[in-house]
Amino acid sequence: MAKVRELARIYLILTVGTLLLSVAYALFLVPARIAAGGVSGLAVVLHYLWGLPTGLLVFGMNLPLLVAGYLFLGGARFTMRTLVSVVIFSVTVDPLAHFIHPITHDAFLATLYGGVISGVGIGLVFGQGASTGGTTIVARLLQKVTNLSAGIAQLGVDAVVVGAAALVFGPQLALYGLISLFATGKAIDWALEGLSGERVALIVSPAAETISARITRELGRGATLLEGRGGYTGEERPVVMCVLDRAQEPELRALMQSEDPRAFVTVTAATTVLGEGFAPLEAPAGARRRRFKLLMGKAA
Repeated sequence: MAKVRELARIYLILTVGTLLLSVAYALFLVPARIAAGGVSGLAVVLHYLWGLPTGLLVFGMNLPLLVAGYLFLGGARFTMRTLVSVVIFSVTVDPLAHFIHPITHDAFLATLYGGVISGVGIGLVFGQGASTGGTTIVARLLQKVTNLSAGIAQLGVDAVVVGAAALVFGPQLALYGLISLFATGKAIDWALEGLSGERVALIVSPAAETISARITRELGRGATLLEGRGGYTGEERPVVMCVLDRAQEPELRALMQSEDPRAFVTVTAATTVLGEGFAPLEAPAGARRRRFKLLMGKAA
């Protein structure tokens, strides 16, 4: 029963992500003629060239790619889930465009909102161990044949699509496509990793124990004492490491100014924080990262 619930959850999220992708194309990218890379971007170009439905073009181009991906890359589960995503997108994108009118006719707004919404949708699909099909598979096949890195292979395939858009729509809309491609990539990261509000602080100070106690008492955060050594002097230097909320960073600065104004402090954004006081350790963030690496050809 637990496996059935988990499978239902996976396909529910996959469906929601794919529907967001359909909304992005139906309401923003297709009406504005923005080809933001990938098979879907190529479908936008061919839609205006041949007048065929976008969904039909996407399905027609993805089907042989899925077969090739299954034969040469393997992974029946990945292929099946990707096929479900492709089918949902193909059967929903054109009806959505028919029943819902475009929200904006401004090319830049369409580029920005279309890119962000599609990126969130793709990220949700990636997080369930699937793909929206298209050039992700082409890039992985190209990587396998040529030994190019996954990023370079993906960039090369998307560059071909943007180049085709430049020939059909003109260079200005092709440049908008590049902006949308960038926005999509950022939104995928947000969907996979979350908009983290946590910060990791490393504090090098001889008053490390006092600072650690004050962080626990005044900020309500745990702290870890580490043993450090100066690279130039070779002297022992205690280090305090703590994870805190972004809003607590000014409080930490005030604490340091009062306790040790000469301390060395670095504060960086945390992508994922698991454990006591934060997300539970069994949260699927690690699984999402492994799935994303699998999709990008970094894992077997």
